[in-house]
Amino acid sequence: MKLLLPIITLVIAGATNLKASVADTTAKERQFTKNELVADVKYLVSTISDVHPDMYHAISKKDYGRLTAKVISRLHDGMTERQAWQVIAPLIGSLNEGHSNLNYPEDLVRNLKNGSPLLIPVIVREFDGKHLIVRADGSAENLLLAGDKIISINGITALQLVDSLSTGSGGLLLWRANDVCRNFAVYTYMYNISAPYHITYLRGDKTDSVTLKAVSFTDYAGNIKARAAKLPAAPKNPAWSFSRPNNGSAYLAVNSLTGKPDAFKYFLDSVFTNLKQNSVNKLIIDLRQNGGGNSALGELLLGYITDKSFRMAGGVKWKISSQYKEQLRQHNDSPGLKNMAYYMDGKNGDILSNTGDKPQKPAVNNLLFKGKVLVMIGPKTFSSANMLANTIQDYKLATLIGTPSGEPANDYGELISVKLPNTGFTFTTSTKQFIRANGDAKDQHTVLPDYVVYDDPRTAVDEVLEYAIKK
Repeated sequence: MKLLLPIITLVIAGATNLKASVADTTAKERQFTKNELVADVKYLVSTISDVHPDMYHAISKKDYGRLTAKVISRLHDGMTERQAWQVIAPLIGSLNEGHSNLNYPEDLVRNLKNGSPLLIPVIVREFDGKHLIVRADGSAENLLLAGDKIISINGITALQLVDSLSTGSGGLLLWRANDVCRNFAVYTYMYNISAPYHITYLRGDKTDSVTLKAVSFTDYAGNIKARAAKLPAAPKNPAWSFSRPNNGSAYLAVNSLTGKPDAFKYFLDSVFTNLKQNSVNKLIIDLRQNGGGNSALGELLLGYITDKSFRMAGGVKWKISSQYKEQLRQHNDSPGLKNMAYYMDGKNGDILSNTGDKPQKPAVNNLLFKGKVLVMIGPKTFSSANMLANTIQDYKLATLIGTPSGEPANDYGELISVKLPNTGFTFTTSTKQFIRANGDAKDQHTVLPDYVVYDDPRTAVDEVLEYAIKK
């Protein structure tokens, strides 16, 4: 929160280098009255208050009230979607948890693809904590190379850009950076980062600068397509994959915990049968690209690597609300709702809570791997994958390697999606808090690796994996 609150104030005040000016809009954008916008802000705040289990865990109720008043004071008649979105976004970001996001307006994105507005022509691969790493230059000039490290754009440092462009998202800086990098052209457009783009960058050990013009989406996509053969291939991440990089070790990438448990079990059976038949003594499990899914799949995986007692969570706190009940009605049939009678019949505003099950041994597994297990994590290890990594950490089930995960081990989930009545902006937020596996609800740390190892984006080598193979 030390970095987040000053940025929120800066964005709302409008006195930033981001140039969120009234004039820099397009004629196609819808406009709203102040009354419509104020009504949406009040609807947003009251909904979060109704559904979130701990709305003020990162910002006090008093400070959030001040923030809300500041947002309302910035609203006026005739605001466009882009202007209104910028002002309202910090009300979501200030919750500071990674499942709360204000989605950018869908019709604005459609306008971008139709080629009307002009965009920054740079595709960003990732943020390393200090620089934005270039994947491709989509400008006609094609001056930036893959791997160049952007120091600043128009005098705004990469760190300031990531912080400012992600004010509509909660969570830790490196997690928010993932979304900024994936949607860099959209976010720079939303916050009026305007051409010409004066970019200072680091190539190897040399600092240099270029100036790029804005491009239409059509030209941008065409330039990238024409150069695709010469660009580093975008990583292809199947949900689950298995390989043996050498005779002594095996590599299991679990990039998602989505899918049917039976299908995942079938996959794991084949993997661990292979390990048993080939006498492999080291298994490396990669969770670095895993954004979560179903925690039951994570628990299933643990049953193949340990016979120690563990639990996946130290309890939950689940807010009962009319809004989430309605979402459940829309997505469940009558038998499903009957099974959730404990929630559906509960009093709105109450919190269902428990301290979790006692740690238990997994079921006996004839395919249990008895060699060394190393698990790689990073800032994209999130949600149910974060829960899995935390269980491994708290119960010492394997050795963790890489960089800290994307959110605290005490995290949030069970999402609700809400549409604001006037602007149509949508946002998501959490209805449930998951307590970390050891039951320490006050610990605000992420999942921390036993060995901190960074991957250098300038090289083709995966330094984290190489470290794990040699470990």
